[in-house]
Amino acid sequence: MMPVGVVIRTRNSARYVSESVQSVLDQSLPPTEVVVVDYASTDGTLALLETFKPEIRVIPQQRKGLAGAAQDGVDALSTPLLAFQDSDDIWPLERTAQMVQALEENPEFDGVMGRVAHFISPELSPEEAALFDVPEGPQPGAGLPSLLVRRDVFKKAGELLDGLSAGEYFEWLDRIVAAGLRIEPIDALALHRRVHLNNFTRSASSKQDYLRAVRTVMARRRSRAAQRAD
Repeated sequence: MMPVGVVIRTRNSARYVSESVQSVLDQSLPPTEVVVVDYASTDGTLALLETFKPEIRVIPQQRKGLAGAAQDGVDALSTPLLAFQDSDDIWPLERTAQMVQALEENPEFDGVMGRVAHFISPELSPEEAALFDVPEGPQPGAGLPSLLVRRDVFKKAGELLDGLSAGEYFEWLDRIVAAGLRIEPIDALALHRRVHLNNFTRSASSKQDYLRAVRTVMARRRSRAAQRAD
């Protein structure tokens, strides 16, 4: 099967990072390369990551936002297939094998998007867990952590938008579609997404970034429509 490189994005993830990294390394089809892009962690994350070397590489984040971290990781890898992981989530054992198989059986696909199962992190109290409405069963994937993509997509659609920490896949997908590329959903489970008190999607800056992504896409679509009208 084709080699897979994995980008893991992390910042102050000492509580979860070991389980997350181990789930990537334990795949039935192990990745060829794993790079962890760390954003100035100060909570012991880096010490924990040291215990996984040399199976992983750790690099400091250079670009801005979660999109920048993902792109830093892509640039550090050499594999033809690329996958993404956030350091609080967990991969199911067969994720890589199933997604690679889907791409190899469908060479016309430029990437595949697996499904996501959400779970309440075990350390939350019953009162804290009650704050979240977690959907039951696997849900459609909609972001980088549930994606496996061919490297050529970055050449044809461009890099992830530097500075975004939410909506980065939404903005990038618009360029992917405009370039005539295909990201197809598959039934395979790609991700166990951990729901906890510090998920970035709960922050005000997350909402601001997503709005920026939406505005960028809408402006681009208006420009395309004007060009077609001419």
